[in-house]
Amino acid sequence: MPIRWALGAIVGGAVFLLIVLTLTHMGTTDRTGDTAVVPSTVAPVQSTASPQQYFPFQC
Repeated sequence: MPIRWALGAIVGGAVFLLIVLTLTHMGTTDRTGDTAVVPSTVAPVQSTASPQQYFPFQC
């Protein structure tokens, strides 16, 4: 019987967590107009030459 109590607590806790998260996040919208756009500081990748093919066992 204690195993059923433990499994019930785990499953019940997960369901409770999902319900709470659903209720707390209801009505929130993505407000992209309120956020500032920050330019990227990462430099673009330079194209490199493709490596030469190497076949070690070809005579």
